[in-house]
Amino acid sequence: MKRLLLFLLIMIGYVGFAQQYAYIDFGGSSNTTSGNWNNIVVSSQNEEGLTANLIDDSGADMGILFTLTDSFDHINSNGTSSPNGALPFPSSASMDSFFGETESGFNGNVNPSGGFTLSNLDPALYYSFSVFSSRSGVSDNRETLYTVEGATTDSQALNPANNTTNTANILNIQPNGSGEIVLTAEPGPNNNNSFGFYYLGAVQLIVSETPISDTTPDPELALNYPNGGHLWEVGKTVRIKWTSISVPDLLIEFSSDNGATWSTIATAVGSAQHYDMVVPDEISTECLVRISGEGLTDTSENVFEVIPNEGEVYRIIVLGSSTAAGTGPSDLNNAWVWRYNTYLTEMDTRFEVVNLALGGFATYNILPTGTPIPAGVNRTIDVERNISKAVELEAGGIIINLPSNDAASGYPVADQLYNYGLISDVAANANIPLWVTTPQPRDFGSNTTNLNIQLDMIDETYTMFGENTIDFWTDLGEADGNGILSEYDSGDGIHMNDDAHFILFERVLGKGVHTAVQNALSVEEFLFSTEFKLFPNPVSETCTISNSEFVGNQANIQVYDLLGSRVYDGNHQISNHKISWSRGNLENGVYLMTITNNDKSLTKRLILN
Repeated sequence: MKRLLLFLLIMIGYVGFAQQYAYIDFGGSSNTTSGNWNNIVVSSQNEEGLTANLIDDSGADMGILFTLTDSFDHINSNGTSSPNGALPFPSSASMDSFFGETESGFNGNVNPSGGFTLSNLDPALYYSFSVFSSRSGVSDNRETLYTVEGATTDSQALNPANNTTNTANILNIQPNGSGEIVLTAEPGPNNNNSFGFYYLGAVQLIVSETPISDTTPDPELALNYPNGGHLWEVGKTVRIKWTSISVPDLLIEFSSDNGATWSTIATAVGSAQHYDMVVPDEISTECLVRISGEGLTDTSENVFEVIPNEGEVYRIIVLGSSTAAGTGPSDLNNAWVWRYNTYLTEMDTRFEVVNLALGGFATYNILPTGTPIPAGVNRTIDVERNISKAVELEAGGIIINLPSNDAASGYPVADQLYNYGLISDVAANANIPLWVTTPQPRDFGSNTTNLNIQLDMIDETYTMFGENTIDFWTDLGEADGNGILSEYDSGDGIHMNDDAHFILFERVLGKGVHTAVQNALSVEEFLFSTEFKLFPNPVSETCTISNSEFVGNQANIQVYDLLGSRVYDGNHQISNHKISWSRGNLENGVYLMTITNNDKSLTKRLILN
């Protein structure tokens, strides 16, 4: 590629110039652009002061500080979903924008202009801007004038009305004496909209050592998924993902013989950045995907597997409140449950994550259907989002992400534990393994009673659920426990931001829930025959194992957790075809018990509760 050649020429001593590219997407949290993009997201009307440290298209820190110094009104989400593929702007960047207006009749708000400042700039470099904005479905002229001011000033107008192709290009601006450049958007001279609407959708920033005459970037293409190690089922729909710049169309191909031969899947629009593909009926362990366009090609880094679709499902159901429901992150895709679902389903299409969480929930809301609610508790059981519903949906495993709302409502620790007991009994009786998160940090202000409830529930959760507890507390909250650390606070003192949700995702993933669910379901076909009895199950302290086929007077019992670790191994006496077994110090949870007698081994799921 041209940029690589230029870099090599500079490295070996030739005179040349290097260009650095950065991409900025302006809009809302529901439509950000993935990859090495700078997403500038506002959450309220007339917001300003928002800052970001810009990264370039390789993800490197540019040392440039972005500040939203002149507020817009808010967000417009009616831009084009089909930008010209030759542009460096994907549909996620073109579909929404910031907007302002100069007349107050729209919503009583007036923003004569809107804009941002770039600071910490190098006065010896040149900064060029290619600006895209779009407002679909209109018939008037909404021309927007973009003015870029540094040591010099230049302007260019663009009409966003039904725009899919055009950009405003302002080239070779050098910073002022303070190392700053300011971009301002306002209505252009031909704007005839009655409110004076103007827009700012996306910007390509080019930094160069010498003046440039063209903003067209080199084509870039990279396959992001699949890149090897995945398992797909025939007939399932999977999303091929890529990052591209200036690639109008690309070819998608599939190979089931490690690249020896290829079959065409589709031709896709490059700016879409993804294509939903139905997995072909080609059973193989040597599958690859290849994408090509503008003379560039990228292929899966390693092979993956395609298997028959036999209807096997590893279903994990999430119950909980606003954190599990996705409140806090700038983009829902950054919330821990959504990250978890994407990770699992891209790894193996047999996984399914069902999220039943709803903001505001407490433990009472997810109690078993029909449970009486105590007098004075203003809660109702949501029968479509509770533990009974999770059992009805045939969960292979359940994750509960509560209970800061219980503490905020003043529900005592004893009441929360009682509720958890009812919930876990239902899961245990259905032979469904259950994981429960600790409370997460929250700002309770001066209410020390509610704070102490929250703090006490941390230890009690570990006591009740042992190894099946997921840590949503450590290193996320203030030292005194009252509040979220500033670097993890979404801004309201209650919900956590993108960075914190990534940590939560990693902790859930690290707990191995998905492995345990897969192992538990995979062992079903090897369970005991109906001759075998283990009672009671769930086991509180001791149980009796009975099998008319026992031979002799001794059998070996081994117990494994759902991650495959052996946690018990012992020989036991057989009396009248029965064995008495005690759990000892084993934590509550779901295990697999294997009994070996007379060279025959049989396995059964064991619930300790």
